[in-house]
Amino acid sequence: MVWDTDAEEALAQLPVPLIMQPYARIYAEKIARHRKSDRVTREMLVETEKAYAQFMGREKTEQLRAFLAGTGPPPALEDELFFTDNNVLYHIETCFTKYGENSDTVRTALKDMMRSVCAVLEEERVTDLMADLALGPIHGASRFTVGMTGCPNCCVSPYLKDFGIIMQHRVDITEAACVHCGACLPMCIEKAIQLTDRGPVINRAVCVQCELCSRDCPTGTLTVRERGWRVIAGGSGGRHPALAVLIEDFTTKQRVLTILRNAIARLRHAQPGESLRTILQTEGADALR
Repeated sequence: MVWDTDAEEALAQLPVPLIMQPYARIYAEKIARHRKSDRVTREMLVETEKAYAQFMGREKTEQLRAFLAGTGPPPALEDELFFTDNNVLYHIETCFTKYGENSDTVRTALKDMMRSVCAVLEEERVTDLMADLALGPIHGASRFTVGMTGCPNCCVSPYLKDFGIIMQHRVDITEAACVHCGACLPMCIEKAIQLTDRGPVINRAVCVQCELCSRDCPTGTLTVRERGWRVIAGGSGGRHPALAVLIEDFTTKQRVLTILRNAIARLRHAQPGESLRTILQTEGADALR
């Protein structure tokens, strides 16, 4: 694929986090391919910028534009969301929010949860617990694994971890008059929104509570009223792969930490070689509630 010089220049100035630039390049080339072209033009970068602005939301896009224009601070990595302690038998993996993605609200909430989870794992002496449960020499797979994400997109999947924490964003329909702009529709991958004569209607059975539909609603007809957490457990990516199962949906931070303590307490009564995966497969989700 050939890139015009001004398209390359536009890519370098695209208001997206640095880690997303390679994805934006592929997206622009996708536009070219779908137009039966072997050349990426500046016009295609305009379309790419629009798509990513919708995806990231106005707040994040404007922050990045200000930085590129020299009028705002550089996007910063969220150091707190990088777990680097190799001297413990637990590990916490967080989503791309650690690279500066998502809104200030989401980043703040995820950092707060990270601090609290680390405190619980330390207080409960999980390193000693996992060492006692390990069969044979202790290695990377002996760790208790936690996955945390800022939204249900789960770019780094918590479903293959012992314990998963997924931030959710409950969007409500307000009394503000809808202008039928349709901005909410392309952002709903689940097709959970219909735009009727009276405004948007949300199919709650389909909605995954990702908040993308509400980020840039110009009238405030769609807005996030409440944020909560989905808790899953029992995932494994090791020699016996398994997906984590739902423990509780849309709950509070305090309840997340209670369920985490319940999981650790149940592991204290486990036999060497057992894990949350094997416990939940035999006892069900109630074992952690």
